[in-house]
Order: sequence, then structure tokens, then C-alpha cells
Amino acid sequence: MNCLEINTLKDWFEQVVNNQRPVVVSFFADWCAPCRKLNPQLIQEAEKNTEKWQLVLVNVNNDELYDVVHQCVKAQVPSVCLFNMGTQTDLMTGYSERKIKSFFEKIRS
Repeated sequence: MNCLEINTLKDWFEQVVNNQRPVVVSFFADWCAPCRKLNPQLIQEAEKNTEKWQLVLVNVNNDELYDVVHQCVKAQVPSVCLFNMGTQTDLMTGYSERKIKSFFEKIRS
């Protein structure tokens, strides 16, 4: 599977910051209805692109990752970031079919 949920700073650094492959990070909350629609779409897309990028899920309610969440997305959910070589290169906030389509086109290229 090309998707994992991280819960610790150690995992954040191993799976996102130090990853040599591009990483798509979905910041979500359990109570967020748009997040519940978005994450399955991201997981499906990740399964189609296992050789190109890794998908990481981060729950914004995780206290250990509080600083990461606020640095990357300021707790706006859903938010999806693209990281290349540990650097955030793109950000999508909110949920709409148009935004999803545009973001998928970027990460496919």
C-alpha cells in the first residue's frame, strides 16, 4: 500500500522530510466531512501512482504533530501538501472537484 498515517515527529521526519520521493500529505480531522470524502480519493490515486509518490495522512488533532500542522497548514482542513525532498512545494486547502482534479494533474506530472 502506498499510504500510511503518521503519528509521531520521528515518522514525520522519516516519511516526509527525509523522503527522496515526492510525498503528498493530507492533513485531516475525524470530524471533517470534506476530509472523509477527500482521503479515499487520495488513497485511490496513490495506489495508481506507487512508483511516483508516497501518500501520508496526518490527523490535525495529534498533539505531537501540533507544530508541524500549524507550520504547514495552520489547521485548515482538509489541506493537502506536496513535498519534494522535504520542502513543501504546493498546497491545496478546502475541497472541491475542481481543486482535486487540478491537484491530481500536478502530482501526476
